[in-house]
Amino acid sequence: MELQQLEYFRIIAKNQNISASAKQLFIAQPSLSQTLKRLENEVGMPLFDRVGKQIVLNKAGEIFLKHVNAVFQSLDNAKRELQTYKEDTLKNVCICVQSTSLLIPEIISEIQTAYPKMHLQLLQHADMELMPYDLKIFSDYTHISESSETILMEEPLGVVIPKKHRLAKKDNLTISDLANESFISLSTGHNLYNIISHYCKECDFTPTISTYVDSPNIMRDLLKINLGIAFIPKYTWEHFYSDFLVFKHVSDLPMKRYILLSWDESRYMTPSVEHCKQIIINYFKRYKQRFM
Repeated sequence: MELQQLEYFRIIAKNQNISASAKQLFIAQPSLSQTLKRLENEVGMPLFDRVGKQIVLNKAGEIFLKHVNAVFQSLDNAKRELQTYKEDTLKNVCICVQSTSLLIPEIISEIQTAYPKMHLQLLQHADMELMPYDLKIFSDYTHISESSETILMEEPLGVVIPKKHRLAKKDNLTISDLANESFISLSTGHNLYNIISHYCKECDFTPTISTYVDSPNIMRDLLKINLGIAFIPKYTWEHFYSDFLVFKHVSDLPMKRYILLSWDESRYMTPSVEHCKQIIINYFKRYKQRFM
């Protein structure tokens, strides 16, 4: 039993006339008569009574029509529900945040102000193989020019020292000044940890890390009570250190990072994802102007 047969049956039942129904369907009358005959054979009984040249829906036909109408109503409801689901799904945006987490509240605020009906999901530590993302903000000490990636910002890295620390007033810091210092670091595997490790290895410097933390906020609290010093980005962490720490470059340990935005080209970019992408790009355009 095919949907086309059922649709033809509904039209015949409405018109009570094979010839008129064939004209409405733009098919030959004998072909429509054969379709009805096959349907009646499959059902196992006549659905119409023949009265002269006319046909009249019989009791079996009325019962069958009731269920056929229910089938088409259910299909229509399914289409409507799927369309609603599709529209809701297209408003969902999943952003993987592996860098610049201190700026994320401002970025999310801009997105939600511009598009209040958008549904955002932020990921930091999820397995990207199991949880696909639409956009990813991350950082690296280098960058590859790809069509699925854009540079948001280039940023120097340096060391932050409590204002009461003995090195706070020294104008020119070198690696030798840091040799006996205790460092607080983000956990291994973090974007920033990997970048700093790369530069330290290049300069043959191994900082003494006393504490690893998983959150910039925890690092801030430990630095505030003078438990060590730390390597951090200069611009995007400005609010992190400006009130009680001193930021200094290390002359013989030049470091910088690229903040990057990427997306999966094989994944359909919905209008909502495109809106988020542009808001993020525009946000960093404005943000970096403050330091130029």
